[in-house]
Amino acid sequence: MSSSLQNIFRSHFDTFSKDRDLHPRELRAANAIIGCYSAVLGGHVMSCPDGHESQTQYNACRHRSCPKCADRPKQQWLERELPKLLPCEHFHVVFTLPHAFLLLWEYNRAKLNQLLFDCARKSLLALCADERFMGGTPGILMSLHTWGRTLSHHPHVHCLVSAGGTDENGIWNPSREKYLVPVKALCAMFRGKMLHALKQLICERRLALPTRHNREHWLQIISSQYRQHWNVSISEPYAHGRGVTQYLARYVKGGPLSKERALQLKSGQVSLGYTDHRDQGRKTLVLTVHEFIARVLWHAPPKGQHLVRHCGLYASSAIRHHQRTMRALQFRSKFKAPTTLAAHGLKQYRPIATNACATCKQPLLRKLSLLPTHRFGEISKVVNPTTSKPPRPMQLTPNPPLHTSPTGH
Repeated sequence: MSSSLQNIFRSHFDTFSKDRDLHPRELRAANAIIGCYSAVLGGHVMSCPDGHESQTQYNACRHRSCPKCADRPKQQWLERELPKLLPCEHFHVVFTLPHAFLLLWEYNRAKLNQLLFDCARKSLLALCADERFMGGTPGILMSLHTWGRTLSHHPHVHCLVSAGGTDENGIWNPSREKYLVPVKALCAMFRGKMLHALKQLICERRLALPTRHNREHWLQIISSQYRQHWNVSISEPYAHGRGVTQYLARYVKGGPLSKERALQLKSGQVSLGYTDHRDQGRKTLVLTVHEFIARVLWHAPPKGQHLVRHCGLYASSAIRHHQRTMRALQFRSKFKAPTTLAAHGLKQYRPIATNACATCKQPLLRKLSLLPTHRFGEISKVVNPTTSKPPRPMQLTPNPPLHTSPTGH
């Protein structure tokens, strides 16, 4: 039977969470998914001035893990990012954290997220600045993902890198044709920076360690990883960065599952289709409903952490340098820099609810604000927004149990 992420959570989250000590970030994500666009989060009543019709519109949760809230933030993000792209080719580079460090990453999500960004950025900028390859500073847009196509645990950073950069004198140096930097050198530099930083953090006792593993265990893993292959890939250049930026937008806003992705719920099992990257074949993954919920919540990000970074010419500190480079490239580049989503060939976001009366076509006016419901489903009193202050948002799960262990899961 076809289902949605929200319906699955509404039907099975209570039994799933009954015997589990969930982290607050997981509880926030679950409560947001369950209550999105419902009376739980409150809303408002929109009415026609002449009384022809009235609509109740409930509030969105706006949580990053909720697919129902992704469309508008995705469009807003694309509207900000697409005009910034330099009119040149772009490479797509991916840095992956070895799965040997997954448990350590779970206990230190915020710190290792930051470390993954820093090491990827420093490695790219260092090699691009080398005169043998580019001899300049490119524009880099970075985005952190933590999942694979089957919702597996797979932290990695996507990087959109301009095929060229500016030197110390502001002169544009294009990269070689279909070549950014040597993959082996980039992999070795990234691996060295990550392992050195991890070793230093562990030796200085600045990382929380799993209770069953001591420092010596992790130092041995770090030593063994110097001889292992790390997964760093560089794609062939794209004529523009629009395609990769659209790909990033799907996951920057909306979490690991989009609202268009079909889910089937039957006999306590969830089925979802995916494309296997090894043979590009369409396959179906079947999980128990509790394993499915656990995988979705595992990817809920730490509160307040930015999952997108801008580096090099795309950094906010380089805005003037970026503008000069943009003007210089537009004169001689065959690529144009569209300024709207329509010019990029992308669909505009349209809200589902109508804001005009179907009878008289007058705009609907907000008449009443509805407070969020309480934990036990009791609806608060209705407040007139013209005479009362807006209600303070209420916590869906009051006083959640504190997570006593240092784990991030």
